[in-house]
Amino acid sequence: MQQITEEQVQNILDMELVLPVIKEAYEDCVEGKIYAGNRIFMPIRGEKNVGQWLVANCTNKPYFGSKFSSVFPGNSKKGLPSTISKISLYSTETGELQALIDANYLTANKTSGSAAIATDLMARKDANKLGIIGSGLQAFSQVLAIQEIRPIEELHVYDINPGRIESFIERIEKIKNRPYKIIAAKTADECVSSSDIICTCTTSHTPVFKGSSVKPGTHINAIGSFTSFMQEIDTETVLKSDKVITEHVEGLWEAAGDILIPFEQGKITKDKVSGTVGEVLTGKITKRENEQEITLYESVGSGVLDIALSIAVYHELVEDVK
Repeated sequence: MQQITEEQVQNILDMELVLPVIKEAYEDCVEGKIYAGNRIFMPIRGEKNVGQWLVANCTNKPYFGSKFSSVFPGNSKKGLPSTISKISLYSTETGELQALIDANYLTANKTSGSAAIATDLMARKDANKLGIIGSGLQAFSQVLAIQEIRPIEELHVYDINPGRIESFIERIEKIKNRPYKIIAAKTADECVSSSDIICTCTTSHTPVFKGSSVKPGTHINAIGSFTSFMQEIDTETVLKSDKVITEHVEGLWEAAGDILIPFEQGKITKDKVSGTVGEVLTGKITKRENEQEITLYESVGSGVLDIALSIAVYHELVEDVK
């Protein structure tokens, strides 16, 4: 059994590896070669702290696996990550544990790689102004991924804690792939109204910007909300969205407060959700159809993508050992 550390994962994963693995996993999922089981999420001593379990099984590779994530928003005050994840990868032949993987960095890359593919499919081809709300590992990873699929000219950054914005910008300056301008937004709404592509990367339980700030033609990656009671994106934004896609439609209706809350209020029907990223990739549903559409990728987490990336990391490490 391999024990794989965060440092090893960071040495293996980059967007050159991540993006094709995620794309292939979506296509395999549509074809039934890999599928997700039911998720479990559990409030831990109150709604703000949550434990979540995701599982997936391959029919074309000898693996199945599970990921456990804990989200404790108060950890930032303790100098700890707010999200902590581990993945267990098992053999489908014997059921034995093949690898135990520290998965904070893997999860961030999985989520940002998926958002980048959704962005490439749904954002305008001329979209070049990226807005990031949040300044943690996930926000950093979103920039790494999306700068690979659009020629970014401006990056607008907002965080509820102004002190974190400066250090975030310093980190981005070191990894940006072209000389784009980085701007500290004074408010979340300013960040949104200045951008063609929006990524929300927070653990907020309440909307982080007003839907009235969203311009026609914008693409939004809603990353933070993954339980029924979290609403990072307001109802107005959902109502304004012409297309809503996700990783797994069933998972969305179990866990995406951004969508569940307006649904339970009777403001949308289930028809509001167009389908999955995999269905767009394989042509089963349409991409953006005009320059005025507002498109929304609602991410709720995918065991399929976690396990696909885990297999890639495991294989890279095993080959290195050989």
